Amino acid sequence: MDTRLLHYFTVLTRVGNITQAATELHTTQPTLSRQLKDLEDEVGAQLFIRGKRAITLTDAGVLFEQRAQAILNVVDQTKRDIHSQATGLAGTIRIGCVESKLSAHVADWIAAFQETHPNVYFSLYGADGNSIRRQMDRGNLDVGFLLEPVESAKYFAHAIPVTETWGLIMAKNAPLASHDTITGTDLQGLRLIAPRRQIVQNQIATWLRVDLDSLNFCGDRNLENNMLPLMIHHDYYDIGIDGVLSFYADDQLAFVPFAPNSQTRHTMIWRKGHTPSPTAQAFIDFVTTQIRAMPL
Repeated sequence: MDTRLLHYFTVLTRVGNITQAATELHTTQPTLSRQLKDLEDEVGAQLFIRGKRAITLTDAGVLFEQRAQAILNVVDQTKRDIHSQATGLAGTIRIGCVESKLSAHVADWIAAFQETHPNVYFSLYGADGNSIRRQMDRGNLDVGFLLEPVESAKYFAHAIPVTETWGLIMAKNAPLASHDTITGTDLQGLRLIAPRRQIVQNQIATWLRVDLDSLNFCGDRNLENNMLPLMIHHDYYDIGIDGVLSFYADDQLAFVPFAPNSQTRHTMIWRKGHTPSPTAQAFIDFVTTQIRAMPL
């Protein structure tokens, strides 16, 4: 399949109109229409329906647009990787990182690596562990920094001695904010926001010696910011880590640790069964060296 046609199709889906797409691609509308028809013939399905002002993707078109964009991303990344082999370290390192105490360390590592390799560009993706792993599985990230535990069958992992304490995040004036610690009994009946990773939810239930089904989980979240109004104005409580509060300077939130004390470390992961680009591998090796020099 000609990747040029994939590019034409993704431009069409972005602008939503064949005439506008033809203008952007510096071709004529009849020529573009014919090439898109050839693409549909090759795929064996109708990909879009023409309207008076815009096109509408069929179900097949929605799927094809996702796959076409993924293919084009791989082609572009491959070109950059080959170029970096010929010219020295260059290209993009795609990094996923949770919001935690580790964020400052990751920033230091990126800055130090770019100081040595100024032609390297980084793309930083902030999310929770579920989103980072999903993007990594799709080939959209080279390396991820997240909290343990990690599925060892899918990823190479290097533990990082930066520890987070788990507990309850809430409004500063919430009744439980005055407690020294939070137990499993304290959580009963509260409107709780859960971490999205099931493996983490199970770990929390084990730490607190509670049945997970006894907790009133009303929702989950990837990052904290959109949860602030729920906690501050509507008496919701978020199960999270103490490092999160360093990202919110408004002093409206409180953190109280669990009892018994519940802690996890961070880890750096990258995919098994996949060869990183030379630039990504150099970054992984560089960070590994930095981690080994950290105090335990």
